[in-house]
Amino acid sequence: MKIILIFLTIISFLLSLTDEQKSRINQKTNDDLSAPNFTLKTIESRNFDDIKSYIKDIYDASKIFQQQSKIWPLKMQQLIDKDLLTESKTDNILLNEWEFILELSNDENEDKIIIANSLNESIKVTYDTVDDYFSFITPDENNLTIESSVTLDSLKGKVVLINFWATWCGPCRMEIPDFNELYRDYNDKGLEVLAISIDDGRDALLNFKNAYNIFYPILYGTRSEMSKIQMEYGGIYSIPITFLLNKKGEVIRVYPGAIIKQFDPGMYTDLVMNIENALLSK
Repeated sequence: MKIILIFLTIISFLLSLTDEQKSRINQKTNDDLSAPNFTLKTIESRNFDDIKSYIKDIYDASKIFQQQSKIWPLKMQQLIDKDLLTESKTDNILLNEWEFILELSNDENEDKIIIANSLNESIKVTYDTVDDYFSFITPDENNLTIESSVTLDSLKGKVVLINFWATWCGPCRMEIPDFNELYRDYNDKGLEVLAISIDDGRDALLNFKNAYNIFYPILYGTRSEMSKIQMEYGGIYSIPITFLLNKKGEVIRVYPGAIIKQFDPGMYTDLVMNIENALLSK
């Protein structure tokens, strides 16, 4: 299987944009650079940053409690009584919406876990303090995602990476870890990653997203919408293919084939360099 994926990756690298494809992109825009606009439905991971941050605050307070009392706290109230947790509007909201369970054993050989149970939804968050790792447990995967829509023109002012892909595409799957890394490192600096699935439906994408832990938004549409977008972007006949847009919405780089750091560090380095330069530009 690995040999087949590597072969497909090498083949995709060789499929460069043709002059006809470049011409079609230009013909569909007002100038030679602007990327064609589109509006598509999107599946994104829910942002649980508030609860994750508060859980870490609980752990930091618990460490201070342990240093002072020589034992780990058993309940949240112990931390509150000693004023080890700061009071704020956000804290009060979180305390009203989540139940916190401290499993901070005094036995050094036992794991130390903090659990948060949502009082309004069937969601359980566990934080492994040793490995600094969060896990989310829910009977309905829809609880972990947000569904909305994205219009490309609304993202002007950001650097945008548009990746055309599909769940059945081997090289596309191999790109995911590197795109996750880019999204993690540059999203808060102004990079948006849009993964446009050329022919997958909502349910298939939701299952795939959760199985592969895709952090960036996945976009999809009807067959007619996707056909129109593929033609406007020069005719997308092979995937993956990735377009990098600057803050003005102009195409500044096209990457035909898979962008995989392990197999082509040169291409990956080129992408990172162009992202960083675009983020610095006005």
